[in-house]
Amino acid sequence: MTDEKTPPTAKGSKGFSTMKKIILALMLTPIFLLLIGFALPGDYSVQRTVFIAADAEAIHESVVDLRVWPEWTPWNSQLDPTLVYTYEGEPGVGFRSRWTGEKAGKGTLEITSAEPGRGIVYVMKFEGFPPMDGVIDLQANKGGTTVTWKMSGTMDPPLGGWLSMTMDSALGADIEKAFSGLTKKFTP
Repeated sequence: MTDEKTPPTAKGSKGFSTMKKIILALMLTPIFLLLIGFALPGDYSVQRTVFIAADAEAIHESVVDLRVWPEWTPWNSQLDPTLVYTYEGEPGVGFRSRWTGEKAGKGTLEITSAEPGRGIVYVMKFEGFPPMDGVIDLQANKGGTTVTWKMSGTMDPPLGGWLSMTMDSALGADIEKAFSGLTKKFTP
């Protein structure tokens, strides 16, 4: 046996150390997520339907008059105690609501089409976000009205692709709460 000593190997001389790999991974992850965001579709469409045992004309009056939306939608002072609405025009085409609130932010909703007993079409804009299109369609049936509410739009990349994936659950929950309020409004 010889007493030869093997020289110690220098740490990190063969490639990256574990710490460098972790730092590199942490730096590249956000870039990777942003790149995926550009590849994801930014378009979204959310739709819900409910049957309400009420006349389509009566429901239309609550849908076309934006001043009564806080009574039956979740977008009211319970959502944001600082929420303030202002209105321009009369119920129908061109009728507009504006809102501002600490939690709700700033935005507008303008009716672009309205047919008595059939529903409305509108454009909703939140400050800092692309506009979204909305349709509340009323179909008179025996014993009541089928109400279909659809909201759609396009979110800008790179975050838009990620945000558009959450729109069905976020907006869908709000539409369902609004339907609950609208149904209660017409329940004796």
